[in-house]
Amino acid sequence: MKSKKITIWSTKGGVGKTSICAELHFRLGWSVVTNERYTMLGVMIEENNLKILKSNEKIHNYEGNIIFDFGGYIDTRIVNAIEQSTCIIVPTSNSDIDIQGTIDTIYTVQKYNIPIVVIINRIRHMDDCQYTLESISKLGDFKYFYINESKAIFNLFRKKKSIINIIENKFMRYVYRNINIQFDSITSYINNI
Repeated sequence: MKSKKITIWSTKGGVGKTSICAELHFRLGWSVVTNERYTMLGVMIEENNLKILKSNEKIHNYEGNIIFDFGGYIDTRIVNAIEQSTCIIVPTSNSDIDIQGTIDTIYTVQKYNIPIVVIINRIRHMDDCQYTLESISKLGDFKYFYINESKAIFNLFRKKKSIINIIENKFMRYVYRNINIQFDSITSYINNI
C-alpha cells in the first residue's frame, strides 16, 4: 500500500493545528514533521516519530505515512510538504479573524489542486458554524468536519494520549463521545482518500 501524507496548515495561529495533529498522530500512528521548533508535540510524541525541522532545514521525501504540522506564511518547505500530500487540512474557528486566516490559507493552497479539508474547531452549537460555512464555501467545494469545544483537547495534552485512550473509563466515554465520533469521521476520511 502506498504511503500517505497530509499537511495541516494555516497562516493563522491558535486555530487548533497542533491538537488536531496530535490526535491524528495517536489515532493513525503516523509520524509527524513540524516547522514549529517549540511545539507541544515534542513532549507528547516519541522522538522516533517526530521530526522538528531546524531553521531553513529542507523537507525530504520521507518514508511512510506522515502528518506535516506547519504554521506561518508559505515558504518552500510548506510548498514541498503540500506537493507530497494527499490532502491539506485547514483548521479554523468561527471567529472573524480565524475565518480571514482560513480564507487566506485556502487562496494560497488552491492552486496545488489537492483536496482541501476544512475543520471548524471549538464548536459549541452547530448554529455557530453557519457564518463560517457561508464565508468559506464561496471559495469552492470543500470537505468539512466539525470538532466540538471540549476539555478532551486539554486532556489530550495533559495526559499525553489520544482521546480514545482517555475514554477507556465508562464515564469519560460518555462525556467525550461526540468529539470521539468527530475524530473517528476525520480519520476514516483520511484512511479512505
